[in-house]
Amino acid sequence: MQRRILALPALAAAGVLALTSCSGGGSGGSADLDAHGEITIWYSNNDAEIAWGSQMVDAWNADHPDEKITAQEIPAGASSEETIGAAIAAGNAPCLVFNTSPAAVPQFQKQGGLVDLSDFEDGDDYITERSGDLAEQYRSEDGDFYQLPWKSNPVMIFYNKTLFAQAGLDPENPSLSTYDEFLATARTLSEAGVAPYAINPAPTSEFFQPWFDFYPLYAAQSGGTQLVEDGKATFDDENGKAVADFWHTLYDEGLAGNETYQGDAFADAYAADWHVAELELAL
Repeated sequence: MQRRILALPALAAAGVLALTSCSGGGSGGSADLDAHGEITIWYSNNDAEIAWGSQMVDAWNADHPDEKITAQEIPAGASSEETIGAAIAAGNAPCLVFNTSPAAVPQFQKQGGLVDLSDFEDGDDYITERSGDLAEQYRSEDGDFYQLPWKSNPVMIFYNKTLFAQAGLDPENPSLSTYDEFLATARTLSEAGVAPYAINPAPTSEFFQPWFDFYPLYAAQSGGTQLVEDGKATFDDENGKAVADFWHTLYDEGLAGNETYQGDAFADAYAADWHVAELELAL
């Protein structure tokens, strides 16, 4: 079996827009679908999206004086999902949330904090026409939509050309495409002593971390298979085990760190390789 790291150029983990019941915590997500008026929204807390959000709100409010938006970046918390869940429970959630993971939406739905977008006359058609066949993966178990995919965050590996050159590696054509190539390159970097670690992903156990280490490699290894299909886990197979073996080898040989680095591991040359999910593309 060919073991590959990046059979796909990047894994796009889509962000979604969720329509909450606007401070209706526990109300079952009921809403007046014909109502008009002022609303509140939360957008992401990165600089680019804050700038976009401010421009979007100003433009909307200028043209809709009777339906103004009050907006802010999502409040700080251990994760966006924790913040949203707490707001729904407290009954002070905003009307729209632009920053959450699709995987968290079913929990918000169970809390009774979301509006069923399929209840709108053109809700289903708008989403499916906008996103195509990919929209089907965002349906909830009841067959309806409670989220609108609107951006994607490509997860990719990038590397420090300077450190690669110092280790005697070709910085323009790095050998990183397969597990064997990546491990050989990581060992070379480690033996050259150009950085404490070849790669240093977060070693913490937050629920979203597998989206940045296990799942991108599993998607590449399996040709884009989702973690769960038809209500069953897919990753307890040779593809999933190949990914697990790869990460086990990196940690077992000390090529990846076991502790959280307090700073920017890539910028500080603490690690020669890195992978992120910060490049946001509108769908």
